[in-house]
Amino acid sequence: MKANIQTLARAYQHLSAGEEFRVAIGNFMNEFFLYNTRQRQALIDDPIQMPEQPTEEQRQWAAFCAGAADYLARRYRLTCPVWALDPAYSLPDPWYMTGPFDNLVMRASLQKVAPEPWRKRNVFCSNRIFTNQHRSSKEPGNLQDLHQRRQAMLAEMSPEERATYVAEYNARVPSWMCISA
Repeated sequence: MKANIQTLARAYQHLSAGEEFRVAIGNFMNEFFLYNTRQRQALIDDPIQMPEQPTEEQRQWAAFCAGAADYLARRYRLTCPVWALDPAYSLPDPWYMTGPFDNLVMRASLQKVAPEPWRKRNVFCSNRIFTNQHRSSKEPGNLQDLHQRRQAMLAEMSPEERATYVAEYNARVPSWMCISA
């Protein structure tokens, strides 16, 4: 595979170096769902290279990437790479991919919806982590579905948590995406 192709291993390198999730994984998703749909297996096959003394964040991203390889292999009828099955890519403590909106309601929601390939590695992320608009995608979800799930989550929050969530969310999105409590 060409060196400039955004494989999952390369996404891990970028995440480990501090690249934003949406950029590193977004670039990988473009390869997987748009540019290299016929080479999907090759995009997940290269093993990630975790440092000898990884930081907690590097371990978390390694577990996420192993879960991603496992998930995508199952979902798209690929072979799960051997490297992704290594127990070293499981976390001793749960990691909740809540971003800036970490609270008990979000954690409970992620515990319910996280796909098994991540759950078994102690990584709790959305079941819509790879949702995208590409025709080759088998991923669920759309903006209306996201809005409905967000409203259900907001309904479970205390008024204080809801107000904090809404304020933080609205501060990060364009005005047309703002929500109300």
